[in-house]
Amino acid sequence: MIFRRTLAVVEEAKAGLAAAAPRRRGAGAPLAEAMAAFDQGLREAEAEMPGWRQPEVEDVWSRCQAAVREAAAKAERFRLADPPEGYEALYGELADLMEPLDAFGAALERFRELGLR
Repeated sequence: MIFRRTLAVVEEAKAGLAAAAPRRRGAGAPLAEAMAAFDQGLREAEAEMPGWRQPEVEDVWSRCQAAVREAAAKAERFRLADPPEGYEALYGELADLMEPLDAFGAALERFRELGLR
C-alpha cells in the first residue's frame, strides 16, 4: 500500500534526524547530514502523498500533508537560526522538528479502523 510506503519514508526521515542526537558513547551524526536526510525524506513523503489520497481518509490525508509541510517549514527555520546550545536544547529542537509528523500515527490508526491495508 502506498500509505505504508509513505509512512516508512517518514519514519526513515525521523530516524535520520534523530541520528544527530548525541549517544552515550559519543557524538551523534553531523547535524548538517541529519538535516539533509530529514529534508530528503520529507520531499519523498510529499511526492508519495497523492498516491494514497482517497475519500475514506481525506481528513487524515489532509492533516498528514499539512504535517509534512509544517515539518519542512520548521526545518528551514531551524537551519536559519543559531544552533542550539547543549544536548538538552538539541534534543528539544529535534523533537520539535519531528512533532508534526505524529499525524501519520493517526492516519495509520484510521487505516486500521477502516480495514484498509
